[in-house]
Amino acid sequence: MWRSFENPAVHKQASDAVLQADVLVIGGSIAGCWAALVAKQNGAKRVVVCEKGIVGQAGVVAQASGSAAYLIPGADDYNEKLIHSRHAAAEDMDDLDFVRYVFGESYQIALQLQALGFESEVERPDINGVRSNLLAFDGANALGFFRQLLLSSGVSILDHSPALELLQNEHGDIVGANGINTQLHHTWTVLAGATILATGGNAFRSGAMGTHNTTGDGHLLAAEAGATFSGMEFSGHYGISPQGSHTTKGFWLSSATFYDGNGQEIRSNGWESVHLVGKAILETGGAYASMNRGNASLKVFAQGVPSIYEHFQRVGIDPFTEKFPIELRYEGLIRSVGGIVIDDEGNTGVNGLFAVGDVTERSKMTGAAMSGAGPAIAWCLVSAKIAGKHAAAWALERPVNPQQALHGLGGVGLRPHKASKRFHGAEVLQTVQTHILPIENTVFRSLNQVQQSLSTLNALWQEQQQQLTPQNLPDALLAREAAAMLLDARMMLTAASQRLETRGLHRLREHPQADAAQKQHILLKGLDTLQWRKTTARPTAKRLLEVN
Repeated sequence: MWRSFENPAVHKQASDAVLQADVLVIGGSIAGCWAALVAKQNGAKRVVVCEKGIVGQAGVVAQASGSAAYLIPGADDYNEKLIHSRHAAAEDMDDLDFVRYVFGESYQIALQLQALGFESEVERPDINGVRSNLLAFDGANALGFFRQLLLSSGVSILDHSPALELLQNEHGDIVGANGINTQLHHTWTVLAGATILATGGNAFRSGAMGTHNTTGDGHLLAAEAGATFSGMEFSGHYGISPQGSHTTKGFWLSSATFYDGNGQEIRSNGWESVHLVGKAILETGGAYASMNRGNASLKVFAQGVPSIYEHFQRVGIDPFTEKFPIELRYEGLIRSVGGIVIDDEGNTGVNGLFAVGDVTERSKMTGAAMSGAGPAIAWCLVSAKIAGKHAAAWALERPVNPQQALHGLGGVGLRPHKASKRFHGAEVLQTVQTHILPIENTVFRSLNQVQQSLSTLNALWQEQQQQLTPQNLPDALLAREAAAMLLDARMMLTAASQRLETRGLHRLREHPQADAAQKQHILLKGLDTLQWRKTTARPTAKRLLEVN
């Protein structure tokens, strides 16, 4: 092991670089950037953003683009349609008052960004005299704007610098993190009064566009700190992709006709019927689509989306008149609702630790359904605004003490129980993928398969406590990613084993209908042994603190 992490009691003197901050943000996509800026606006003088990749180029939106949903003043019909757009699919597990609040707040954020100089390059018509593209992010160009805002605001940026573990003081407060720089091959420590997790969800390295670095890292960090999770069973979301393409953008789905492997039309309804496409693939050996119901506007729009337009150019298919083969590509906890439970201040229930965006539990937004696109990006911005403000207040009341005794919380993949000469990170990752990525395992679950996978992965976790040992700095990141994906898979399957019904993105073969008596939320906590309980109350970290 390298010197920074030889001792379970990690001290600042062990790292190659040590920074002090009021607020540390882990993750540099939309939610992380905005949280850092809000913290700065609310009095945090020293703010640091660390990112596994490059701040301003990180995350799904930087690769795939996307737009946040927001209310438009005076456009009542439009607003009500927007608020209810995912309500039916949510299957009685969303909160429309909360959706209204988030979309209202996202409009205010749009005005703030506009005042700061943000201009979307996406062309859209006005609605009721208000521009409908205020929060349309056209990939890296839009995220580059956030990077420039951070730099001009005096925020410190650590690119290529994944956090490997959180730091805890003797009072149990989270006071920063240890990590590595994957290009310079050195270690770093940031001591901070408050830490915000903005690491996104987990697509288990499925190859979906923009998801390579979203491997559940924040979930592992939070679980090691004692945070609670919910909604993890609603994880069966796949994007429909042209075969051989990594894009899962869904703008074309409502304008397409789908066919099974025998050429019979599939009566589908866009992304809400992904499972029908999955069924066709399993039962007839394939599925096809044609954008033959699209109008001229769709053709113009599609040509402006390189990730999909260039694919059809390369394979020589006119997608508007010809059938093309499609496949399902797993997006999991990136576009599903499972994640860390937070309260109305963005607090995880662990002192000093906050969370924002896709790393959090989002059932209030879209219930048991897919949370991606407009609602997801709106939540990224609004949760960042909430957590940035309260993290700054927390840190200013409790300034970091550089002399305090610190304890690194990193376990599996960082500090094994026994020394091992063999590195198992890639093998662990591949094993997890075989239990999660196949559509027969996750689009259509069965109790037997869930229990078998859970048994295998729980045993693998126990084994890797002893063996998942990085031998050098380059191995360290993969070791922790493998541990994070293994933990997420275990949480997803544990929750799935306790929901004996089909609801939203959790489909169980033995129980194909929704059960009105099972609208409870399943809460999870722990590492080696996952503890779970059901509650009819909407999960919130503040309530959990009161209970515990």
